[in-house]
Amino acid sequence: MRFRSSLVFSVFPLYRPTLGLALCAALASAGCATQAPLAPHETKQNPAKSATAPADPAQWVGRWQGPGAAALTIMPRADGHFEIDRRNRQGVTTHYRATAAGGRLYFKRLGKTLAIRPGRGSETGDPVLADLSDCLLIVPGGGGYCRRADSADALPLTPGAYVAVKTACNAAQRTNTVFFTGTGIARPGQNGCRATLVGQQGMIFHLDDSCAGNTAGNSANETVSVPDAHHMALATPSQPVTLYRYCATGLLPPALQADRPR
Repeated sequence: MRFRSSLVFSVFPLYRPTLGLALCAALASAGCATQAPLAPHETKQNPAKSATAPADPAQWVGRWQGPGAAALTIMPRADGHFEIDRRNRQGVTTHYRATAAGGRLYFKRLGKTLAIRPGRGSETGDPVLADLSDCLLIVPGGGGYCRRADSADALPLTPGAYVAVKTACNAAQRTNTVFFTGTGIARPGQNGCRATLVGQQGMIFHLDDSCAGNTAGNSANETVSVPDAHHMALATPSQPVTLYRYCATGLLPPALQADRPR
């Protein structure tokens, strides 16, 4: 399944302002709001912290990594609020509804109101995160979660294989399959792919991906929209917007299983 030709775009040199609407309509994604496009080759600003304006929680959408298995995932809701998935070090996930106000997200846990605010790794008290600068803190006393500059770990996707929609997992081919490795998006047979998040518009992520081609450093060569953990819309300068869904690797044809990233 592909977008009609009027919605096919190239990420160079401009991001079209209609892109967010197009991806949301195609993915039936709830809660997507239009935002101004990025300027050509605009580099990433820390989405968690701004020196000149209050923080915008809409730019926190996606995954934030904590120590060990801990993670925080923020996704927009249709009612204007946010869905918070908070995974602890043991891998247990708890779900919350959060409300944005004054540059923070507020949610209740065990009857107590907690806030998510921008911060730095040095404020988390965890040595694993201490050197990171793009972080969110849960206050009071709730720990912290960060993003790494050299990774696509912000994408709230389940690592594994993604096959173009309307194609059965066991009928997937090299031309309609990609793999999300947790740090980048790879095609069959590609290894060591890494991506840097250079811009974000809500659930739309602009990446500089080493395996997407035409990489120029700090400029987007891949755009990914993520409505949930098992679906994405992906486009590169050489590939129109294509919708993918998650497939367990064991369901792929044997040749594709052998070509998965190592």
